[in-house]
Amino acid sequence: QVVIMFLNTGFITEESMGVIRSGHIRDSSLPTTCGFGYIDIEGASIGRNMTKEYQLWNNMINRCYNEVTRQNHLSYVDCSVSDEWKYLSKFKDWCNKQIGFDQEGWCLDKDILVKGNKVYSPETCCFVPPEINCAVTNNKIVRGQFPQGVIYNCTKTRYRARIKRSNKWQSLGAYDTPEEAFYAYKPIKESHIKSLANKWKDQIDPRVYEALMNWTIEITD
Repeated sequence: QVVIMFLNTGFITEESMGVIRSGHIRDSSLPTTCGFGYIDIEGASIGRNMTKEYQLWNNMINRCYNEVTRQNHLSYVDCSVSDEWKYLSKFKDWCNKQIGFDQEGWCLDKDILVKGNKVYSPETCCFVPPEINCAVTNNKIVRGQFPQGVIYNCTKTRYRARIKRSNKWQSLGAYDTPEEAFYAYKPIKESHIKSLANKWKDQIDPRVYEALMNWTIEITD
């Protein structure tokens, strides 16, 4: 074993001659992901495949700190990651204690437990099935000037309320103002979210269930 010190940071590590010859020596005191995250554990990747925890962590940090990703997905512009989750090891430990982490395809969600939250952290995140994740996404940047659940019918110069359920759009009628359309949509959407909470009640985190049962849709959302 050879003791190595990185002159720029003073970080000291001990490596074998084989590792030194391969050139795979890393200064673990420096962030390696988007200038923010630290891969501070071994085995984050198996060959070319990321572990599940690493993939989630890597995607989360890229959403918040990769400028290309932020420009292509404007809903992430103001998002950040907590200092604790700079470290892959901390994120991995948290993941393995969470309800739903072991479920295939479930989403890491940051704004169900705290509506409107922009910070990924142990206190604000949870795992939910895609059906729930999609139901509470408001698509504010994508939908433009109108409230949730409202589109403008330019041929009839009226505002239409609609809701997406079971991957299908359902019309809720046409109205003279966007406000009227929204208030037709609001109780139906809130009822739909509660129905999803009850559908998944036995599988989701009790905190998620409680948040969904108390979920409200506001015209300013």
